[in-house]
Amino acid sequence: SAQITGNFKLEEAQDLATVLKAGALPASLIALESRVVGPTLGQQSIEAGFVAGGIGFLLVIIYMLVFYKTCGVIADIAVIFNSLIVFASLVIFGGTMTLPGIAGFILSVGMAVDANVIIFERIREEFRSGKTVRAAIASGFDRAFTCILDSNVTTLLVVAILYSFNSGPIRGFATTLGIGLVANLYTAVFFSKLCLEYWFNGHPDRKLGL
Repeated sequence: SAQITGNFKLEEAQDLATVLKAGALPASLIALESRVVGPTLGQQSIEAGFVAGGIGFLLVIIYMLVFYKTCGVIADIAVIFNSLIVFASLVIFGGTMTLPGIAGFILSVGMAVDANVIIFERIREEFRSGKTVRAAIASGFDRAFTCILDSNVTTLLVVAILYSFNSGPIRGFATTLGIGLVANLYTAVFFSKLCLEYWFNGHPDRKLGL
């Protein structure tokens, strides 16, 4: 049994009765298929995302080592440091790694590698022009900084727009990507430069390894 109460006028009550009667169709329901979606499906997707992210991360590390040699080692350290900053930030703010968050993290790793590639190519160009190793490093970072800053800032603007949407998956993607981009500005521009300068400081006989 059911009861509808309220301060209805006669016309409103008649309209409500008409709506209720219109929905009472003499049709039976025949179940053709039934599926139950539980938390296991989401867990499997997250585990698959972690596996895919781990494989991609490992391939990036190997590629940088093979293609950029000594500078590739520094780039890999910077990327690993970048990843640690992302995970540490999630722990500090009490965040959880969801499937969209994994996608944002993988994209931030790709942009971190891209920033290092831009820097190393600029250093290679400066070194081939006849500059010393230290001068090529300083000039290469200066030339690459504007490009890296522009790409990261424009992407951060998109991240801010995505985060403004009141949706959990979209915000998860935007959060990890935003943290990764901010960390990338530090690890690619300052941390990598510090490591390169430390490696060649007092050792002029060391080759650039590019």
